[in-house]
Amino acid sequence: MKYFSAQYLDAILEYGNISQAAKALFISQPYLSKYIKNLESELGVKLLNRQVTPLTLTYAGERYLSYMKEIDEKYLKMKHEFEAISHFKKGRIILGINPILASYTLYQFLPKFIKTYPGLEIELVEESASEMETLLLQNKIDICLNMLPITNPELVYEELYVENLYLLVPKGHRLHDAKYKEPKHIPFNPNLLNHERFVLLKPGLGLRRLTDQILEHYRIDPEIVLETQNIENAFRLSNSGLGLTIIPECVLERDNVETEANLFTLGNPIYQNTVVISYVKDVPLSPAAFAFLQMTKEKYKRY
Repeated sequence: MKYFSAQYLDAILEYGNISQAAKALFISQPYLSKYIKNLESELGVKLLNRQVTPLTLTYAGERYLSYMKEIDEKYLKMKHEFEAISHFKKGRIILGINPILASYTLYQFLPKFIKTYPGLEIELVEESASEMETLLLQNKIDICLNMLPITNPELVYEELYVENLYLLVPKGHRLHDAKYKEPKHIPFNPNLLNHERFVLLKPGLGLRRLTDQILEHYRIDPEIVLETQNIENAFRLSNSGLGLTIIPECVLERDNVETEANLFTLGNPIYQNTVVISYVKDVPLSPAAFAFLQMTKEKYKRY
Protein backbone atom coordinates (compact mmCIF):
# COMPACT_ATOMS: atom_id res chain seq x y z
CA MET A 1 0.00 0.00 0.00
CA LYS A 2 2.73 2.45 0.96
CA TYR A 3 4.57 2.29 -2.35
CA PHE A 4 2.49 5.04 -3.99
CA SER A 5 1.69 7.06 -0.87
CA ALA A 6 4.34 9.78 -1.33
CA GLN A 7 3.27 10.28 -4.95
CA TYR A 8 -0.39 10.49 -3.92
CA LEU A 9 0.24 12.99 -1.12
CA ASP A 10 2.41 15.12 -3.39
CA ALA A 11 -0.40 15.26 -5.94
CA ILE A 12 -2.98 16.26 -3.32
CA LEU A 13 -0.67 19.05 -2.14
CA GLU A 14 -0.07 20.24 -5.70
CA TYR A 15 -3.74 20.31 -6.74
CA GLY A 16 -5.27 21.19 -3.38
CA ASN A 17 -8.07 18.64 -3.51
CA ILE A 18 -8.54 14.92 -3.94
CA SER A 19 -10.64 15.17 -7.09
CA GLN A 20 -8.03 16.99 -9.17
CA ALA A 21 -5.20 14.92 -7.70
CA ALA A 22 -6.96 11.69 -8.67
CA LYS A 23 -7.48 13.01 -12.19
CA ALA A 24 -3.78 13.86 -12.51
CA LEU A 25 -2.82 10.43 -11.18
CA PHE A 26 -5.24 8.67 -13.56
CA ILE A 27 -7.07 6.96 -10.70
CA SER A 28 -10.61 7.40 -9.40
CA GLN A 29 -11.49 9.88 -6.65
CA PRO A 30 -13.13 7.19 -4.45
CA TYR A 31 -10.04 5.00 -4.74
CA LEU A 32 -7.71 7.84 -3.70
CA SER A 33 -9.96 8.88 -0.79
CA LYS A 34 -10.16 5.31 0.47
CA TYR A 35 -6.41 4.82 0.03
CA ILE A 36 -5.58 7.86 2.19
CA LYS A 37 -8.17 6.95 4.86
CA ASN A 38 -6.86 3.37 5.08
CA LEU A 39 -3.32 4.67 5.38
CA GLU A 40 -4.34 7.08 8.16
CA SER A 41 -6.12 4.23 9.95
CA GLU A 42 -3.05 2.01 9.69
CA LEU A 43 -0.74 4.73 10.99
CA GLY A 44 -3.12 6.00 13.64
CA VAL A 45 -2.75 9.66 12.63
CA LYS A 46 -4.41 12.13 10.28
CA LEU A 47 -2.23 12.97 7.26
CA LEU A 48 -4.51 15.58 5.68
CA ASN A 49 -6.04 18.70 7.14
CA ARG A 50 -9.51 18.50 5.62
CA GLN A 51 -10.78 21.63 7.36
CA VAL A 52 -9.06 24.02 4.93
CA THR A 53 -9.20 24.68 1.21
CA PRO A 54 -6.93 23.86 -0.51
CA LEU A 55 -6.07 20.73 1.45
CA THR A 56 -2.81 20.76 3.40
CA LEU A 57 -0.76 18.18 5.26
CA THR A 58 -0.94 17.86 9.01
CA TYR A 59 2.34 17.83 10.92
CA ALA A 60 2.13 14.04 10.93
CA GLY A 61 1.53 14.14 7.16
CA GLU A 62 4.62 16.28 6.64
CA ARG A 63 6.77 13.88 8.68
CA TYR A 64 5.32 10.87 6.91
CA LEU A 65 6.07 12.37 3.49
CA SER A 66 9.60 13.23 4.56
CA TYR A 67 10.22 9.64 5.76
CA MET A 68 8.77 8.14 2.59
CA LYS A 69 11.02 10.29 0.41
CA GLU A 70 14.04 9.15 2.43
CA ILE A 71 12.94 5.55 1.87
CA ASP A 72 12.57 6.23 -1.87
CA GLU A 73 16.10 7.66 -2.01
CA LYS A 74 17.53 4.63 -0.19
CA TYR A 75 15.63 2.28 -2.49
CA LEU A 76 16.98 4.10 -5.55
CA LYS A 77 20.53 3.87 -4.19
CA MET A 78 20.10 0.15 -3.57
CA LYS A 79 18.71 -0.36 -7.07
CA HIS A 80 21.68 1.45 -8.60
CA GLU A 81 24.12 -0.69 -6.64
CA PHE A 82 22.39 -3.88 -7.75
CA GLU A 83 22.50 -2.72 -11.38
CA ALA A 84 26.25 -2.21 -11.06
CA ILE A 85 26.68 -5.62 -9.41
CA SER A 86 24.81 -7.34 -12.23
CA HIS A 87 27.10 -5.66 -14.81
CA PHE A 88 24.05 -4.42 -16.70
CA LYS A 89 22.69 -7.93 -17.24
CA LYS A 90 19.40 -6.42 -16.24
CA GLY A 91 18.20 -2.88 -15.70
CA ARG A 92 16.33 0.03 -17.18
CA ILE A 93 17.08 3.56 -18.29
CA ILE A 94 14.35 6.13 -18.88
CA LEU A 95 15.67 8.57 -21.45
CA GLY A 96 14.03 11.92 -22.00
CA ILE A 97 14.63 13.28 -25.47
CA ASN A 98 13.78 16.34 -27.51
CA PRO A 99 11.46 15.31 -30.41
CA ILE A 100 13.84 16.83 -33.00
CA LEU A 101 16.78 14.87 -31.61
CA ALA A 102 14.65 11.71 -31.50
CA SER A 103 14.31 11.98 -35.29
CA TYR A 104 17.67 13.39 -36.32
CA THR A 105 20.26 12.34 -33.73
CA LEU A 106 19.16 9.31 -31.71
CA TYR A 107 19.84 6.80 -34.49
CA GLN A 108 23.52 7.75 -34.47
CA PHE A 109 24.29 6.19 -31.10
CA LEU A 110 21.32 4.36 -29.54
CA PRO A 111 21.70 1.13 -31.61
CA LYS A 112 25.32 0.80 -30.45
CA PHE A 113 24.30 1.37 -26.83
CA ILE A 114 21.60 -1.32 -27.05
CA LYS A 115 24.05 -3.73 -28.68
CA THR A 116 26.65 -3.06 -25.97
CA TYR A 117 24.15 -3.48 -23.11
CA PRO A 118 21.50 -5.92 -24.41
CA GLY A 119 20.14 -6.55 -20.92
CA LEU A 120 19.09 -2.96 -20.39
CA GLU A 121 15.53 -1.91 -21.10
CA ILE A 122 15.32 1.50 -22.79
CA GLU A 123 12.24 3.67 -22.31
CA LEU A 124 11.99 6.85 -24.38
CA VAL A 125 10.02 9.87 -23.18
CA GLU A 126 9.55 12.52 -25.89
CA GLU A 127 8.28 15.79 -24.43
CA SER A 128 8.79 19.53 -24.62
CA ALA A 129 11.91 21.02 -23.03
CA SER A 130 9.96 22.49 -20.11
CA GLU A 131 8.13 19.21 -19.43
CA MET A 132 11.38 17.21 -19.50
CA GLU A 133 12.98 19.56 -16.96
CA THR A 134 10.04 18.86 -14.66
CA LEU A 135 10.27 15.09 -15.22
CA LEU A 136 13.99 15.12 -14.43
CA LEU A 137 13.40 16.92 -11.15
CA GLN A 138 10.62 14.47 -10.28
CA ASN A 139 12.97 11.51 -10.96
CA LYS A 140 10.58 10.26 -13.64
CA ILE A 141 13.35 10.18 -16.22
CA ASP A 142 17.00 9.31 -15.55
CA ILE A 143 18.80 11.49 -18.05
CA CYS A 144 17.81 13.79 -20.89
CA LEU A 145 19.05 14.53 -24.40
CA ASN A 146 17.98 18.06 -25.23
CA MET A 147 19.04 21.54 -26.38
CA LEU A 148 20.11 24.72 -24.67
CA PRO A 149 18.82 26.83 -23.08
CA ILE A 150 18.07 24.94 -19.88
CA THR A 151 16.24 27.21 -17.46
CA ASN A 152 16.22 25.32 -14.15
CA PRO A 153 19.31 25.88 -11.96
CA GLU A 154 18.83 22.46 -10.33
CA LEU A 155 19.85 20.80 -13.61
CA VAL A 156 23.35 20.46 -15.03
CA TYR A 157 24.42 19.42 -18.51
CA GLU A 158 27.33 18.23 -20.63
CA GLU A 159 27.72 19.44 -24.18
CA LEU A 160 27.66 16.93 -27.03
CA TYR A 161 27.83 18.99 -30.22
CA VAL A 162 27.00 22.34 -31.76
CA GLU A 163 25.36 22.99 -35.14
CA ASN A 164 24.33 26.08 -37.08
CA LEU A 165 20.82 27.46 -37.10
CA TYR A 166 19.44 28.78 -40.38
CA LEU A 167 16.78 31.31 -41.20
CA LEU A 168 14.91 29.79 -44.14
CA VAL A 169 13.66 32.34 -46.68
CA PRO A 170 11.54 30.50 -49.28
CA LYS A 171 11.75 31.09 -53.01
CA GLY A 172 9.35 33.85 -54.05
CA HIS A 173 9.64 35.77 -50.78
CA ARG A 174 10.50 39.48 -51.12
CA LEU A 175 13.80 38.90 -49.24
CA HIS A 176 14.80 35.82 -51.28
CA ASP A 177 17.82 36.22 -53.55
CA ALA A 178 18.40 33.52 -56.19
CA LYS A 179 22.15 34.10 -56.23
CA TYR A 180 22.53 32.67 -52.72
CA LYS A 181 22.48 28.96 -53.49
CA GLU A 182 24.59 27.95 -50.49
CA PRO A 183 24.15 28.84 -46.81
CA LYS A 184 25.65 32.20 -45.90
CA HIS A 185 25.40 34.89 -43.25
CA ILE A 186 22.32 37.06 -43.53
CA PRO A 187 23.07 39.78 -46.15
CA PHE A 188 20.44 42.27 -44.95
CA ASN A 189 19.48 43.91 -41.65
CA PRO A 190 17.45 41.39 -39.59
CA ASN A 191 15.12 44.25 -38.64
CA LEU A 192 13.55 43.74 -42.07
CA LEU A 193 12.05 40.53 -40.67
CA ASN A 194 9.76 42.47 -38.33
CA HIS A 195 6.07 41.58 -38.90
CA GLU A 196 7.02 38.88 -41.44
CA ARG A 197 5.04 35.63 -41.54
CA PHE A 198 6.69 32.76 -39.64
CA VAL A 199 6.09 29.04 -39.20
CA LEU A 200 7.38 28.18 -35.71
CA LEU A 201 7.55 25.23 -33.37
CA LYS A 202 5.13 25.24 -30.46
CA PRO A 203 6.05 27.06 -27.22
CA GLY A 204 7.97 24.99 -24.69
CA LEU A 205 9.98 23.07 -27.27
CA GLY A 206 13.74 23.53 -27.08
CA LEU A 207 14.20 25.04 -30.53
CA ARG A 208 11.26 27.40 -29.96
CA ARG A 209 12.95 28.70 -26.82
CA LEU A 210 16.06 29.50 -28.83
CA THR A 211 14.04 30.95 -31.72
CA ASP A 212 12.24 33.26 -29.30
CA GLN A 213 15.60 34.46 -27.98
CA ILE A 214 16.75 35.30 -31.52
CA LEU A 215 13.54 37.14 -32.38
CA GLU A 216 13.68 39.06 -29.10
CA HIS A 217 17.33 39.99 -29.67
CA TYR A 218 16.47 41.62 -33.00
CA ARG A 219 13.15 42.97 -31.68
CA ILE A 220 11.30 41.06 -34.35
CA ASP A 221 7.56 40.77 -33.82
CA PRO A 222 6.61 37.86 -36.09
CA GLU A 223 3.22 37.16 -37.59
CA ILE A 224 2.93 33.52 -36.61
CA VAL A 225 0.83 31.79 -39.25
CA LEU A 226 1.28 28.29 -37.85
CA GLU A 227 2.81 26.48 -34.88
CA THR A 228 3.77 22.82 -35.08
CA GLN A 229 5.50 20.22 -32.91
CA ASN A 230 7.31 18.71 -35.90
CA ILE A 231 10.42 20.44 -37.27
CA GLU A 232 10.04 18.65 -40.59
CA ASN A 233 6.55 20.11 -40.94
CA ALA A 234 7.96 23.57 -40.22
CA PHE A 235 10.66 23.08 -42.85
CA ARG A 236 8.36 21.77 -45.57
CA LEU A 237 5.65 24.36 -44.98
CA SER A 238 8.17 27.19 -44.94
CA ASN A 239 9.94 25.83 -47.99
CA SER A 240 6.61 25.80 -49.84
CA GLY A 241 6.21 29.52 -49.17
CA LEU A 242 3.91 29.63 -46.14
CA GLY A 243 6.35 31.75 -44.16
CA LEU A 244 9.87 32.02 -42.80
CA THR A 245 11.23 29.61 -40.21
CA ILE A 246 14.40 28.80 -38.27
CA ILE A 247 15.78 25.26 -38.54
CA PRO A 248 18.85 23.41 -37.24
CA GLU A 249 21.51 22.11 -39.60
CA CYS A 250 20.64 18.47 -38.85
CA VAL A 251 17.32 18.78 -40.71
CA LEU A 252 19.20 19.44 -43.93
CA GLU A 253 22.15 17.12 -43.37
CA ARG A 254 20.47 13.84 -42.44
CA ASP A 255 18.56 13.45 -45.71
CA ASN A 256 20.79 15.65 -47.89
CA VAL A 257 17.83 17.96 -48.45
CA GLU A 258 17.98 20.19 -51.52
CA THR A 259 16.06 23.45 -51.51
CA GLU A 260 15.88 26.63 -53.54
CA ALA A 261 15.26 28.61 -50.37
CA ASN A 262 17.92 30.88 -48.93
CA LEU A 263 19.56 29.61 -45.74
CA PHE A 264 21.02 32.41 -43.64
CA THR A 265 22.94 32.28 -40.38
CA LEU A 266 22.18 35.01 -37.85
CA GLY A 267 24.07 36.79 -35.10
CA ASN A 268 27.60 37.78 -34.18
CA PRO A 269 28.70 35.34 -32.92
CA ILE A 270 26.47 33.12 -35.05
CA TYR A 271 23.45 31.64 -33.32
CA GLN A 272 23.91 27.90 -32.97
CA ASN A 273 22.01 24.96 -31.58
CA THR A 274 23.85 23.31 -28.67
CA VAL A 275 22.86 19.70 -27.99
CA VAL A 276 23.47 18.49 -24.44
CA ILE A 277 22.81 15.69 -22.00
CA SER A 278 21.24 17.00 -18.80
CA TYR A 279 20.53 15.52 -15.39
CA VAL A 280 19.79 16.62 -11.83
CA LYS A 281 22.56 18.42 -9.95
CA ASP A 282 24.10 16.57 -6.99
CA VAL A 283 22.07 13.41 -7.63
CA PRO A 284 24.21 10.40 -8.63
CA LEU A 285 23.33 8.87 -11.98
CA SER A 286 22.38 5.23 -12.07
CA PRO A 287 25.09 2.98 -13.55
CA ALA A 288 22.97 2.55 -16.68
CA ALA A 289 22.46 6.30 -17.10
CA PHE A 290 26.17 6.94 -16.47
CA ALA A 291 27.10 4.36 -19.12
CA PHE A 292 24.74 6.08 -21.56
CA LEU A 293 26.30 9.46 -20.78
CA GLN A 294 29.85 8.17 -21.31
CA MET A 295 29.09 6.37 -24.57
CA THR A 296 27.20 9.33 -25.99
CA LYS A 297 29.98 11.77 -25.08
CA GLU A 298 32.52 9.44 -26.70
CA LYS A 299 30.48 9.46 -29.91
CA TYR A 300 30.84 13.23 -30.23
CA LYS A 301 34.30 13.58 -28.70
CA ARG A 302 36.53 16.05 -30.55
CA TYR A 303 40.09 14.93 -31.16
